[in-house]
Amino acid sequence: MRRRITDTTFGKMTVAYLLFGVIPLFLISLLFFSRFTDNIRETMIRNYAQINGYFARNVQDIMESADAAMAELYNYETDDGESLAAVLKNSNLTDGERSLEVDEALKEVMAKSKHIASTRFVDINGKIYSVYYNQEKTLRNDAQYYTQMRIIAQDEMRDLCVLRTTEESNICINSDDFIFVLVRNYMDTTSINRAYNTPLGTLFVDINVNVLENLVDKIGLEKGSLYICNPKEKHYVYSQDRKDYLDGRNPLGEKVMAQLKGSEGYEKIDGNWIFYARIMDTDEYAVLKLNDAEAMGYYFSNRTMMAVILLFSCIFLVLLYIIFSKRMSEPVQKVQEAMKQVESGRMDVQLEINTHDEMEIIADGFNKMVERLNDYINQVYVARICQKDAELNALKMQIQPHYLYNTLDVIRMTALEKNDEKTAELLECLAHQLRYVMGEHTDCIVLRDELQALREYFVIMKVRYEGRIRLSIQVSDEDAQLYIPKLLLQPVVENAIRHGLREKKGEGTVAIRVERKEDYLEIVVMDDGVGMEEDQVRIMQETLDNPEIGKTDANGRLSVGMKNVYDRIKLNCGKEYGFGIESFQGVGTIVTYRLPIWEEPENVESSDRG
Repeated sequence: MRRRITDTTFGKMTVAYLLFGVIPLFLISLLFFSRFTDNIRETMIRNYAQINGYFARNVQDIMESADAAMAELYNYETDDGESLAAVLKNSNLTDGERSLEVDEALKEVMAKSKHIASTRFVDINGKIYSVYYNQEKTLRNDAQYYTQMRIIAQDEMRDLCVLRTTEESNICINSDDFIFVLVRNYMDTTSINRAYNTPLGTLFVDINVNVLENLVDKIGLEKGSLYICNPKEKHYVYSQDRKDYLDGRNPLGEKVMAQLKGSEGYEKIDGNWIFYARIMDTDEYAVLKLNDAEAMGYYFSNRTMMAVILLFSCIFLVLLYIIFSKRMSEPVQKVQEAMKQVESGRMDVQLEINTHDEMEIIADGFNKMVERLNDYINQVYVARICQKDAELNALKMQIQPHYLYNTLDVIRMTALEKNDEKTAELLECLAHQLRYVMGEHTDCIVLRDELQALREYFVIMKVRYEGRIRLSIQVSDEDAQLYIPKLLLQPVVENAIRHGLREKKGEGTVAIRVERKEDYLEIVVMDDGVGMEEDQVRIMQETLDNPEIGKTDANGRLSVGMKNVYDRIKLNCGKEYGFGIESFQGVGTIVTYRLPIWEEPENVESSDRG
């Protein structure tokens, strides 16, 4: 059956990485870009609306200043206390006297506002009066263009009117400036009825466009263009391109002009942002035109930076995922490979994983499982051997041992009749040995009986080695009553005689010391024979720990009996029990048993047998 990718750890990690890493990052980035764009747009609109509003207020201040100065015509009085209206209506004055008074009044108007460059006044008879701040400038004689500027009927010019910007040279000589003109009718204020219905003339106030240009320079607008225009008349009071005054061009376009309504606002038209604000009660609007790409330039410049950050974040996440995936997959692969080796029959496999996480715990559990499985297999193997031994013992027991015992007793009695007491003693010890080995079939025996069997064994060995060997046993009466596995000491003592004392010149001793510790019984078997080298001791200990049975070193110093004793201790007493070997060449060998403390036979049955 084909496995899906989500059935593997790598697949699950990949899906988790996509669902909880890349996709959320992408969605969050989109949301961030969307909100970032909205915030930038709102900030841009607010900033540029404030800039245009600031421009409109300053232009309005200029016009209000000029309009307030124009109102000074109503406050002007001659030395005789007559108003300008009375002067204009006085038929007794000569033209020169009237011109002098009107000029003085116009000078008063100019003095009230620093923005006024020149003033002109046209009375109802068509007489033109003019005053220029720059004395080098004078009114043109024909003044045809000037008279044509009266485009609004006098009975309708009660409010301030703003005329489009033009070259000042159309009105006066010695000028290359551009001006825009504020126009207001001067009404007869000699009576209330006439003040609302009877104009005495029209006042023209000229303001140099340089005033507006200086204002724009002060604002310091880096992007976009500022305008002052009249959407009704389709003319411009201010444009950053002076050709718009001369050629009659319309840089804002008809769509923009049609949108200029109300007091203020903004619109996006044909890819351009249009911010507008009405100036006073006139038909003039301050307009800021800004290309959308220029308006959102900050966003576009930062968008690249954000894209780089997002790309870097994605790359970082991918690298982090690869490292994390490799860190996770390598231990899994090790565990999988180790399991395959165990399946093939190798029980010495050990995992080394140091990740300090769950995989290390799994590896430790796997190692312990393999060790326990290996121990279990060895125990089963040893149990089968013991079972074979039991079957062999049962077979031996089928032979009537009494026949052999009686035969040995007849031989001993014959020796006594011949006065050969030594031979009789040896035969008696041999009979006891046979009874001990072939007697009652049991797993454990009292330590006293085991030690007695060793003493009888030494009686025979002394004769064999001509009295060169001795046995020393140190045990308390209380400890002699403890139970131990049967035939536990004899194989070790036999090895001590054969490989330690036999090759020694002179006498030798095998000493046995029994001592009860806090939670175990210690039996030490020592000999002062020839000893062994360190490597030989190491090989012997490794052979004991090896699951194979009956192996020996090159010198044959490990018998099947010793290995059998070691395995029987592990099997019957537990893995924490056994014996260790120490030897020093030319000094001797020490075998130290570590056994459980069995005071009663029932303790043996209830003990942990591994």
